[in-house]
Amino acid sequence: MSRVAAVLLCALSLLVTAQVKADAVVHVKVRSADNKPVDGRVELNGAGGTFTCTTSQGSCTMRSVPGGRYVAVFKPASGSATAPKKVMIPPDGKADLLIAAK
Repeated sequence: MSRVAAVLLCALSLLVTAQVKADAVVHVKVRSADNKPVDGRVELNGAGGTFTCTTSQGSCTMRSVPGGRYVAVFKPASGSATAPKKVMIPPDGKADLLIAAK
């Protein structure tokens, strides 16, 4: 009986640990030089994968982004993409990413 209890306790602790670890939510804002919102597509590329969102009124949100180093690029609806920007995403919680459009 104690062996079964130990196995159940191990399984429960793994389940709780899995629920505690969560990826980050990244809130993106894209603004022009005169601080006006700009719409287009934002890409994050890194070891955790590739994540994208399309801005509406200069903002968008990416969910379930694993923590780590990424390169962010903004591709406006018209015009050329911004220079790549290196960013660090925390392993969990929220991250705010501000991108200056051309």
